[in-house]
Amino acid sequence: MNRILASAFAAALLVSAAPAGAVPKQGVETLATTEAQDLAAVQSYLKSITSLRAQFQQIAPNRQVSAGTMSLQKPGKLRFEYTPPTPILVVSDGTVITLIDYDLKQVTRWPINDTPLRPLVRSDFMFGEDVEVVGIKRNAQWINVAITDPKKRDEGRMLLTFSRNPLKLTEWQVLDERGQTTIVTLDDLQTNLTLDKSLWTWKDPRPKRGGPPTKN
Repeated sequence: MNRILASAFAAALLVSAAPAGAVPKQGVETLATTEAQDLAAVQSYLKSITSLRAQFQQIAPNRQVSAGTMSLQKPGKLRFEYTPPTPILVVSDGTVITLIDYDLKQVTRWPINDTPLRPLVRSDFMFGEDVEVVGIKRNAQWINVAITDPKKRDEGRMLLTFSRNPLKLTEWQVLDERGQTTIVTLDDLQTNLTLDKSLWTWKDPRPKRGGPPTKN
């Protein structure tokens, strides 16, 4: 993969988002729950997760596909470890999320609260307070919830997809300000497990400079 494309590929995870992709058609079964009940169930499910690990597949706006392992621990800690040949690592230490390109030896950082991933990593996340729900669509198999930051509506939205029975996060989609879609799907999701502290650290690929050492 082109090195510049590789960095853009992972960075798409972190940009502001807007609703993307098709919502499954309404099932023939009569739904036993209301939208409000489904939304409450989704919020309860997200709040119940203290940590998770999953395999992910990412489809970038240019349709390039990469994969790897995602780890999350609330509040704020996150790791996307891409499998070769993608030379990218994305790590959040709880406050700042860092994108490391080991081929280009570049490091880019954002506050975790300035990314679409904020609802997933907060312990006290609440619909209607932290994010605005701008749409919910459901059938007998799926619940899709479109959300936006009420303070940054112009910067876009995010679409979360959950399976039913059991309720489980399976996918999210983001769209940047140029209308480009990035899709992340999850597989083999495990929740509330013990994760090693080393997951929230990373090796700096940048050439060392003179003077006292710096802390990541």
